[in-house]
Amino acid sequence: MSKVITGAVGAMNVLAGGREIGDATSVTLSDIERPTTEIKGAGIMGTFAMPISGQVNAMTASVAVRAANADKRYLVGNNVDLEIRFAFDCRASDGTLYVAGTKIFLRGHTTKIGSGKAEPGSTRDETYDYSVVRYREVVDGEETLLVDQIAGRFVVGGKDLMGGISRIIK
Repeated sequence: MSKVITGAVGAMNVLAGGREIGDATSVTLSDIERPTTEIKGAGIMGTFAMPISGQVNAMTASVAVRAANADKRYLVGNNVDLEIRFAFDCRASDGTLYVAGTKIFLRGHTTKIGSGKAEPGSTRDETYDYSVVRYREVVDGEETLLVDQIAGRFVVGGKDLMGGISRIIK
């Protein structure tokens, strides 16, 4: 297996409700955090943090755009589906240079609209913040991560980390 060096994002496209958001400038993606509890007691040297099975902390994301426009109707709502596509250059250890891609699919609801600022010679820089309940990542056509808080799924590289929980409680 050759070593691959991934470069910077070269191009990006943001879709909301299946429609391209032309003025999108950046997206802040969700952190995926499994809550833990501190374990201590007999038979343990000190303490350690153990994950709480079946739980994922709240996920958030935001989309920044240059200006407010008619696309707002796709970016704001109680059930917003976002798709973020980005491409980046990669170099393999054999010298091959190629372009790879990632798609991120988010589902959630709008929690905040940052109206930006109005200043001559500057863009308005409006932002939309979301509470995310479903996060899916696909790298070069392969699903690498799926976190669906409503469906109770946490899948990494095809392995459902919540599978044991589902078998026990259902």
